[in-house]
Amino acid sequence: MPAIDLTDVLVKTWPPSDKRQEIADKKEGGLYLLVQPSGAKSWAVRYRFGGRLRKLTIGPYPRWSLKKAREEAREVQLRRTNPLKPEDPRAVQEEARRKTREATGELDLFRSVVERYLRVYASKRRNYPEKARLLGLRIDSKDKSRWQIVKGRAVDLWGKNRIHSITRRDVREHLDKLAETAPIGANRTFSELRTFFNWCVQKDLIATSPLQGMAQPSEEHGSRIRALLRRSDIPDSTDDELRWLWWACERYDRREPNEGQKGHGRKYRGPFGPFVQFLVLTGQRRNEVAAMTWAEIDSEARQWTIPGARAKNGKPNLVPLSDSALIVLDSVPRISGPADYVFTTDGEHPISGFSRMKNRIDKLMEEIASKERPGADIPEWRLHDLRRTVAVGMQRLGVKLEVTEKVLNHTSGTFGGIVGVYNVYDYAKEKQAALLEWGRFVTKLVSANPPDNIISLRAQ
Repeated sequence: MPAIDLTDVLVKTWPPSDKRQEIADKKEGGLYLLVQPSGAKSWAVRYRFGGRLRKLTIGPYPRWSLKKAREEAREVQLRRTNPLKPEDPRAVQEEARRKTREATGELDLFRSVVERYLRVYASKRRNYPEKARLLGLRIDSKDKSRWQIVKGRAVDLWGKNRIHSITRRDVREHLDKLAETAPIGANRTFSELRTFFNWCVQKDLIATSPLQGMAQPSEEHGSRIRALLRRSDIPDSTDDELRWLWWACERYDRREPNEGQKGHGRKYRGPFGPFVQFLVLTGQRRNEVAAMTWAEIDSEARQWTIPGARAKNGKPNLVPLSDSALIVLDSVPRISGPADYVFTTDGEHPISGFSRMKNRIDKLMEEIASKERPGADIPEWRLHDLRRTVAVGMQRLGVKLEVTEKVLNHTSGTFGGIVGVYNVYDYAKEKQAALLEWGRFVTKLVSANPPDNIISLRAQ
């Protein structure tokens, strides 16, 4: 967008859109009006110092009027070009904030220390977004410079507490609660908290780690092999489980639409059933799918791009979408909100409550199985097992192992070590062919004699 000669009226009435806007001021070079999707407005100034492009936040509108923002932007430019003592205004601002936080004790708050750990240490390592999530922070999908708090995680629980006040009992209670529903996830959180507190000890922020000598909350008995498809190495395995799961998802959200609800000619579909079906069809990670936004989906190109900030390995991942996946997305009710999440119930947050959702699906699967095959037993399974189910299915379909690993966005296995350094081919066409074939396989499987109250995927 070209620079605009801003006026008080223009600034006051500038409308928000579904994306963050930056409107350059024509009169004062470097000054920008920032308009968030929520309608909040603020000022920032861009400038160069030491050959680098820098950005300085001035403040929110209307506390900072157009006149005051222009004066401040002019002062910033004068300070950086001062022939006697040029200075970086942003560095000066950050130092002033640091001294204020130090004087008030804010630097010792748990959240402040976590943010410093992520910035200084974790950001240079693999799985940076996952490290942040385990501690309780997620990069804001609209403003990459801001964090969102993950409910029920450490920052949510202890964010306003001093780092020294976090006790061994606090950590143990947190891990035990996580282990009730996600034992392996609790172990991963334990490992990240241990690394974080050890880092705090090294930086002389605390004397000892509250996790010192603590064992991980759950036992792990080797690698899991559970999949919801028949496997030649497991005699009792069957394809029925994947069919029952799909039909349970079809039942999960079905009810008559509320009065006044628009855009749904057939019965209403909430986000939970389609969410699990999308996991089945794409093989992607639970949290990556849950936080998917409509802006990441290109229906014409038939693909979904997972930003590197949300991917577990920190690398963007292009996921081709099959006909079946697009049908599932089309069944999801679109609820507008700042981040424009696909799977949401309120438009403000991605779906959560996976344990409750899983329990309901298990019950529905048991009901369906008891009618089709009385006495059938469905062994315990987890949402993460759906990724293994996709891998097993693709191997049955003859998909090459390296293509399957690319579909799942793995950086270990076939692409570990030196291979991952030199083999930079993206396998885009192979991934598309594999997911199309997998989508056809799932469609054929779940369309075989569905119960009367299930609408088959092919019929949709």
